[in-house]
Amino acid sequence: MDLKWFFELPGLFITGGVILILIALLVFIIGSKGDKKNKSSEKEAVPNEIPIPNNIPVETNANVQAPIEPIGGGEVPKVEPVQVEPAPSVTVEPVQVEPAPSVTVEPVQINPAPSVAVEPVQVNPVPSEASQVTNVEEI
Repeated sequence: MDLKWFFELPGLFITGGVILILIALLVFIIGSKGDKKNKSSEKEAVPNEIPIPNNIPVETNANVQAPIEPIGGGEVPKVEPVQVEPAPSVTVEPVQVEPAPSVTVEPVQINPAPSVAVEPVQVNPVPSEASQVTNVEEI
């Protein structure tokens, strides 16, 4: 087998790319295993339920209401109900709609551009420096 191909430019690029892909794959696999370990330890550290101490008395009678005291300590004024007046009724009158006048559209005729006769013009070339250069003899 001829191994010269690996030392040429395309061979070096392909070989280097394959090595980098393998390294990236290894880092990905190792990193994903580490994340699974961290997630499982976090789940164990945080309980799903908050423990309630057994020495707290719990009342089972739902009809008992605690008295509510105002924040300022003063008396709360009683609020009287507000009288709401009904909204006035709105009468709607029918509107007569007249039909729109008929519109006729006439086609627009576009006249073609007038034909202009173009006569050829003869141009005389202007002599330039390049055309005036003659052979120069070597000294």
